[in-house]
Amino acid sequence: MKYKNIYACILAAFALSVSSCSEKWEEEQYEHYISFKAPTTNSTVTQLRVKYNQDGTHYRLPLIVSGSTNNDRDIDVHVGVDSDTLQIYNVEHFGEGRKDLWFKELSSQRYVFNPVTHISAGENTALVDIQLDFNGLDFSEKWVLPLIVEDDPSYGYQSHPRLGYNNALLWFTPFNDYSGTYQTTALSVYAGDNEAKLNLSTRNAYVVDENSIFFYAGAIDEDREDRKFFKLKAVFVPDPDFVQEEGSSTKSRGTVLVEPMNNIAKLNFYSESQPTYIIEENMDTERPLLLRRTLTIQGLKYTFNDPLETNGNLITYRVDGNMSLQRNINTAIPDEEFAIEW
Repeated sequence: MKYKNIYACILAAFALSVSSCSEKWEEEQYEHYISFKAPTTNSTVTQLRVKYNQDGTHYRLPLIVSGSTNNDRDIDVHVGVDSDTLQIYNVEHFGEGRKDLWFKELSSQRYVFNPVTHISAGENTALVDIQLDFNGLDFSEKWVLPLIVEDDPSYGYQSHPRLGYNNALLWFTPFNDYSGTYQTTALSVYAGDNEAKLNLSTRNAYVVDENSIFFYAGAIDEDREDRKFFKLKAVFVPDPDFVQEEGSSTKSRGTVLVEPMNNIAKLNFYSESQPTYIIEENMDTERPLLLRRTLTIQGLKYTFNDPLETNGNLITYRVDGNMSLQRNINTAIPDEEFAIEW
């Protein structure tokens, strides 16, 4: 009987504690702070891959009302440009000596968004609709739109006080069907008369427009201060008469026109061949909804001079071979920006 009484007491105490907790959780446990949802890894800069469109690109940045209960009132959130935070970030990460590596702020002519976003009572999120224009932008630079949730007593809300929650450094990286990180193990790069290949495992290719990319010539280091003088533009011209389909596989091809984008440095670029490309698309055997798309640029063969690396010393580079890009695309996701497994 003694143990039964103890057991009954324990049950009563547990029931009382549950009842007490339930009553407490009906009240707000945290403030209804306003913050952005701009996921980051180890940096306060958020890299956003968006599909390039010459008619304009849209991105929708989520706003969040934090708290353990639903938002019970209408809120008009004011969003502004946060140039100061971007400046501080650049100085802390790159210093004053290498400003060429700094993230650059997008000019106001490149974007449009409503400075006030409404969050209705009963809703905990809303989207800031940002319209972007990337036409003619030089992506040898890293372009950022720095935003902040603005505070003012008259606004009737408070932004989240935690560092990085009330601001967002949006690093936009547009892509097209040909941009990305190419594997270059099949590409041979030689300096001068030296027959030893330079080590080059990958080469990044950036958007120029919907059908064009640029990459740096040979094995030019992407961190060189003068890197923009060595940009090679590649224009993809499809062959409309060549499309092969076999089961779940598709193959297409075309030609690639390669030329320097900036000849101020007198690269003396010369192409010794007409490169071509081939695109092969296959559904994965183990993941039926996954499309594997492989783009191979074949027959690259060119030479160029580098008069800038060492003053008074002209180095001639020879390049010969292929480079390939693979994308894994989840066909179950309709939005291409999220379907690609980056």
